[in-house]
Amino acid sequence: MCRSRAVRRPSCDESDLLLDGDVDALFHAAEPKAFVDGHPKVKRLFADPRAAERDYFRRTGIFPIMHAVAMRNDLIDAHPWLPKAVFEAYSRAKQQRYQAMRQEWLLGTLPWYGQELDETRALMGKNFWPYGVETNATTLNALFQYAYEQGLAKERLTVDQLFHPSTLQLTES
Repeated sequence: MCRSRAVRRPSCDESDLLLDGDVDALFHAAEPKAFVDGHPKVKRLFADPRAAERDYFRRTGIFPIMHAVAMRNDLIDAHPWLPKAVFEAYSRAKQQRYQAMRQEWLLGTLPWYGQELDETRALMGKNFWPYGVETNATTLNALFQYAYEQGLAKERLTVDQLFHPSTLQLTES
């Protein structure tokens, strides 16, 4: 397979890690190949993951952050305008995507696309991919707590430790 306990080869797929027993579980937005292929050793943790995720969001207001943009502090110090410019560019792109989503259900072939979009908005609001530190404070603080509790961080991290001061107040217009 792709990995021994000591050496990892670059061609490794997450499925191989599961099947070899090198990892017990994956937390990932996309299903691993072994799951898609129907391998009997790989299954979902929850019988209805959509219902479990929606229930978790209802109870906590948390939907895991899927992506982040990182910049070196020395780059920000040399170009103080950069974080705001990048934030605004991503925000504009997201708004364009939201607009396109409103029209796609007319053209798309996915059944219930419009209803899914409506249900998502009813549960999470119109801006279901919020940008900004303050807007994501609950999710970030949960991440910091879990990382500490699970031994992934030696101390409980804080927003101030991980984010440049110039980014703390960036909000979408």
